[in-house]
Amino acid sequence: MNRNVASLVLVALIAGLQGGCTLYNEVEVAPLQVLPSNIDRGSDIESMLLKADYLRAMEMGATFDARQRVSAPNMAALGRAYMTSGRYDEARTRLRSALDLNPFRAVYAQIAWDLSQVEYMCNNFESSLEWALIAQNRGLSIRQWHLDYLKALASVRVYNFSGENHAQLPFAFGRPDVPRIRARLNHAHDTEAIIDSGAVLSIISQRLADSLKVKSLGDFEGTFYGLLGEPIPVRFAILETLELGGMVIGNVPVAIMPDDKMRFLISRGEQKVFRMDFLLGSNLLKEFRIELDFNGPRAIFTKLQERRPAADQNIFFAGFRPHVRGSVNKHAWFLFILDTGSEITFLNESRLNSLPVQRLAAGSHSATLQGLGGAMKRGSKLENVELGLDKWGGRFRTLPMYWAEDKDQAVGIIGQNFLRNFNVVIDFGRMRVDLKRR
Repeated sequence: MNRNVASLVLVALIAGLQGGCTLYNEVEVAPLQVLPSNIDRGSDIESMLLKADYLRAMEMGATFDARQRVSAPNMAALGRAYMTSGRYDEARTRLRSALDLNPFRAVYAQIAWDLSQVEYMCNNFESSLEWALIAQNRGLSIRQWHLDYLKALASVRVYNFSGENHAQLPFAFGRPDVPRIRARLNHAHDTEAIIDSGAVLSIISQRLADSLKVKSLGDFEGTFYGLLGEPIPVRFAILETLELGGMVIGNVPVAIMPDDKMRFLISRGEQKVFRMDFLLGSNLLKEFRIELDFNGPRAIFTKLQERRPAADQNIFFAGFRPHVRGSVNKHAWFLFILDTGSEITFLNESRLNSLPVQRLAAGSHSATLQGLGGAMKRGSKLENVELGLDKWGGRFRTLPMYWAEDKDQAVGIIGQNFLRNFNVVIDFGRMRVDLKRR
């Protein structure tokens, strides 16, 4: 599997900027205005996908139905637009229609992989495995541990809900600036859980997994990657139960991470360390409508009864992780990773050439970033950049940058120094983030 498929960008608890500077907290929020002339639209399905204009791409679907001859790549691209938008029934139809057009081997492999992702997002792991194996047989490189993970989950009924369908929990916020709630694991153990939509999987520390005697999914080992590109070995298991207030979720897949990778320095001068034991990742969070009420503060989890993406949706899934469609300096559209577990908002330095920002002279502005396990790295930063989401724009005095591979479509990460200015609703049923100014 290529690295993006099975990687984890875990950017919670970033240390800050050079010299302990707190400029990254200085964000001016105002109503967002994006001019139609500043929306960069593609002329065909493929270019629309590259510009994150998924809604317009799907509007073109009706014209495909009226044509007698449609190419497999175009039909596959339309299926990918539906898949990224969380419209999985339509995605299946389009992608299978693309296969019926007998595409070339490489195109066939990519379509099969897209179908594997569709089934993964629907928790149909047996079907996801079947399509992944077809993609592999057609030449796509897929990591063996991902196949082992799908095989291990094929017979497991994941996310088995019981009890209440609604949970209202107080959350802690501050030092570090990420939302944390209390959760009960395996009927008996209470722990603090970070709400981390930027993590592909829910994560548990090795020490907590050992004490709970969680059920292993096998002897295979996977590899996740942190913000600084650091590889982290993980194993996989199932939590018997996760309780959020009166809501009980059975059979929750988790990744087990080494203890030394689940710590961050929150005060470099005093060497204060924050240790994590449990993170709620996007594999679980996608089953909810989540409200982060900072006035409470309280987190409200509501189990989804149906998935019906809104016509004006702004959440899209790419690489098993939620992204939001937003603007940069009043130009649109661009994809950002939606990361409730990151203190800081970032730009992806590898994508700067595609953004309406002014590059600074090399070495003139730098920031110190902290990755998993306290790893430090010097990175670049920009000043006075406006990012927009929903109806709001935030002008950042200082915006640090991370580096991701060019094939990563995300131009950045939306973190808590932007989100905490609002009461935030993340509705994975409607596929929308709604922001209400505090």
